[in-house]
Amino acid sequence: MTAIAIQPECQPLPEVTERHLSFPVGDDQIQAILTLPAGAAPRQGVIFTHGWSGNRCGPAAIITALARRLAQNNCASLRFDFRGRGESGGHGLESTLTTMADDLVEASRQFAALSGIHKPVYAGLCSGGNVAIGALNRLPDAKAIVMLSVYPFSDGDAFGRDARRTLHFLKVYWLKATRLETWKRLWRGDVNLKQVTQVILNPLLRRQAGKQREGQQDAAKPATPQVARATQSESRLQPGQKPPRKFLANLRPGLPGLFIYGTGDPDARAAIDYYGTHITEHRLPIRIEHINGANHNFSSQLWFNQVADLTLAFLDQLP
Repeated sequence: MTAIAIQPECQPLPEVTERHLSFPVGDDQIQAILTLPAGAAPRQGVIFTHGWSGNRCGPAAIITALARRLAQNNCASLRFDFRGRGESGGHGLESTLTTMADDLVEASRQFAALSGIHKPVYAGLCSGGNVAIGALNRLPDAKAIVMLSVYPFSDGDAFGRDARRTLHFLKVYWLKATRLETWKRLWRGDVNLKQVTQVILNPLLRRQAGKQREGQQDAAKPATPQVARATQSESRLQPGQKPPRKFLANLRPGLPGLFIYGTGDPDARAAIDYYGTHITEHRLPIRIEHINGANHNFSSQLWFNQVADLTLAFLDQLP
């Protein structure tokens, strides 16, 4: 199988070659970037999946940067926009986790045809990780998984989660309150107390299931049945329900994995408990790593470097 269109090569770095390509899924075109090590056969292949409201670059271009870092270390990768996201065709409000899984399955076929790597590693960011895990039963050739800040598929402990967020922000602002510079800014009128109060209390006041970690639906859109289904699929935060565990069965024995969380992400604890319990109960070859102080998107260069180093070390251990 070949891609429907392949653009000429470019070299963003001396050791890295990239190609823009597109391929069909249903009636739409998926836009993707194939990243290869220049002048060498890749030793591993990675397929990235971005978060719900993001695109193939990832927040602060973390996916792009990670793909190129991997290529510098002799690993090929594919990053693509899900339908309705980025440059790909389709309507965003009609996307569901199921349609995203369809996109991932086709992307895997394309990657195998273009790179010659038939046993890829799947690397998911936030809800992109949920897509990858949920589709593993359709991806029998998966060699391993790398999950960055992936949350439970839904969160039944909504009040507990929101209370943890509030406590997290209280700690942050308490530390700021102990600094002389903060009081000087307050005296000058540079501190918006109303905004601070909203940040602290918003997790407890905002209870709608449609509001997400990475974004929310456009309230101006008509609530058609398709939109309602998309909103429900988008939401990982389903008040009154326990996080579903059926998708965890896709974390099959013998499939190595690496989960990475930042300690500065107030929602990480619940996710670590959710996945960690299953990993321990089933003795899965998956480890969970923490990056001290890092936020959800690992947005500083220091945190990104740690993500890249952990990922490369994990890939080095694979056959």
